Amino acid sequence: MDVIFKYEETEHLPVSTISVIGKFNDYDPSKGKMTKQNNEWIFKCDLPSGEHPYKFLINGELKLNDSTANIYLPDDKEELWSIVMINEDNQRLYNNTQYTTHIQKYNIGCAISEEENIANKKKFNLPLDKKVVTRLQFTNVTGLHTVTTAWYNPVGELFQITENNLFTTQNNNEKPIMLWFWMDLTDNTRSYPFGTWTMKLFIDGEFILEDQFNLLQQATYSAQGKYVGKI
Repeated sequence: MDVIFKYEETEHLPVSTISVIGKFNDYDPSKGKMTKQNNEWIFKCDLPSGEHPYKFLINGELKLNDSTANIYLPDDKEELWSIVMINEDNQRLYNNTQYTTHIQKYNIGCAISEEENIANKKKFNLPLDKKVVTRLQFTNVTGLHTVTTAWYNPVGELFQITENNLFTTQNNNEKPIMLWFWMDLTDNTRSYPFGTWTMKLFIDGEFILEDQFNLLQQATYSAQGKYVGKI
């Protein structure tokens, strides 16, 4: 069956190259290169019946699910993938169920905490702070979702990607769900340039929000995270 994959480029994530990768092309970006038509990237291929997991590989470094797929299944490592399902009659199957998720609270700080009220902190002292932590509190979660954070250094290079699955169990369908994503500042094998960093949040491959914070050297700040000045 001929299948057309589409990815719509937005200003939040400029694309220089993008490929469809999946089991059907051995996860090889060279076999799934997409071509651009206006703001839309397109790739066509012929797929047999069965379940076909895939993702978009953007700029050779960032893997995101297809936000329009509406079918996501885990692999043996519990990583969620977008799925194309084709039956024996060579027909593509779609999931018409509308799944939901809502971000009730978002915080950024330097510690993993379940405290209800946390002051947002936008300036971090590299010698003193151990982590930059983003905390998200979700409600109204139905279905399976992938939450991805992409962290960019001051010159716009992708520094790291952190990802987690989001779902509600039958015994916990009303209590808010908290997820933490962080950048470890104590890894001596990596370089942490001073300046303004950017964190971009995606849910099921769809851009949700962007936040910025500063890494400072020998800076002082109050207990509320207010910048005071350099030592």
